[in-house]
Amino acid sequence: MARSKRSGLVSGFILGVAIAFFFAVVIRFVPAEWLVNPLSRAGLYAAQVPSALLFIPIAMVVARARGESPRQVLLWACSGALAFDGLVLGYWPALYGHEGPALTFVATLLLWAFAGIVAAALLFAPDDDASA
Repeated sequence: MARSKRSGLVSGFILGVAIAFFFAVVIRFVPAEWLVNPLSRAGLYAAQVPSALLFIPIAMVVARARGESPRQVLLWACSGALAFDGLVLGYWPALYGHEGPALTFVATLLLWAFAGIVAAALLFAPDDDASA
């Protein structure tokens, strides 16, 4: 089967930025007490493990529509989200709605989420040409 020449860079990167913006707005509604309390924070970390798997069907829909590899779309989406969050945490941290230690824990939760998404991509996302 011929491999698609599309790498998923553009569609994945844009998808990642859009998802990151959505989650930045959602994070505003997570109570700061949940972030600074170790037990509650552990629950937030745990909830992200199965949540990472939700990104696979999203990437597969985009990949199928564009004739790209779902794994590549998902990995580029993660790169786009990482770039977005890195810039926003550095230049517009108020978007997340938290300050001080709570904002620090937001950043750590985002890193944990990205690790989960990359692991899900490598373990479960097909690396084949979606148009085949």
